Amino acid sequence: MNGSQSPRRTYRSPLRQEQAARSRERIFMAAQTYLESHDIETLTLRQVAQLAGVSPPTVYAYFPSMDDLVAAFFHWMKERVGLDQPLPGVAELPDVPGRRFPLYEQHARLLCNLMNRPSWDRARLDDRTQRHQVWLEGLRADMPGTSDTALRLGARAIFAFWSPTLWRWMKETCGFTPEESERVARWAVRALADALKRDPAALEAPSSPTPSDERTNR
Repeated sequence: MNGSQSPRRTYRSPLRQEQAARSRERIFMAAQTYLESHDIETLTLRQVAQLAGVSPPTVYAYFPSMDDLVAAFFHWMKERVGLDQPLPGVAELPDVPGRRFPLYEQHARLLCNLMNRPSWDRARLDDRTQRHQVWLEGLRADMPGTSDTALRLGARAIFAFWSPTLWRWMKETCGFTPEESERVARWAVRALADALKRDPAALEAPSSPTPSDERTNR
């Protein structure tokens, strides 16, 4: 037998993994309860530990900083409001608000309390590029030949009509009922999707006028 040592095998106990998952869930649930009526900027890791009934070192082990906790909580919330779901084909896009808005309503207090808070907006913006890119690639397959510019502008306009931000605006600024919000969003998504398919060139940047064009227009 030589003097070399075998590499240590890493063994992750299923029981430990289950306990860790339960602890994380308790932390997220405690954060949710707090954030339904308090500003996210006032929350600390020690408060989360106290609210969740776990020790501070347990929270620190999973989330070394509040930014880490907020980022993880954002992705936990995405699952609950349907923002992690892939988009259907173009023909079914008008159905998306009807799937998302009832989930927003279930978490209305929390969503409204989190919007426009700096730490929450950082997590949302960090996630936006990847999330939109996945959606754009899904639409690209249904719209061959559409330019990158038209697809980017048109698709993101469509995406806006099932976002939590526009859902809240329709409720609070327009005074729509939940059913009216869904109906308007479905109508807008259908109209935008039809326009993107029918006339994508309208979203292209206009070409610079040539000197002869300028003389003609005088």
